[in-house]
Amino acid sequence: MLEVNKLVSDLEKMLRRLLGEDVELGTRLAPTTGRVKADPGQLEQVIMNLAVNARDAMPNGGKLTLETGNVDLDEAYAGDHYPAARARSCCSRSRTPASG
Repeated sequence: MLEVNKLVSDLEKMLRRLLGEDVELGTRLAPTTGRVKADPGQLEQVIMNLAVNARDAMPNGGKLTLETGNVDLDEAYAGDHYPAARARSCCSRSRTPASG
């Protein structure tokens, strides 16, 4: 089982180097998040890919914020997003000012 907040915190230094000096990195980590069953290496790769894509989308610099939190996937969500199942989960989200 994986602690998402710890993984994001552990990646911060590497992400700052990856993003360069023109992109500011911020984090908003939920005070408590559930543990998730996930491959840490794969989740790290997903976050790094999101960061690189965000950097490339901001050639003049900007800000990237990584957020974590708990979400409840209800039956309506699960029905619209097959094969998702109704569950309580943890999520991470990346935001740039343009993405709102």
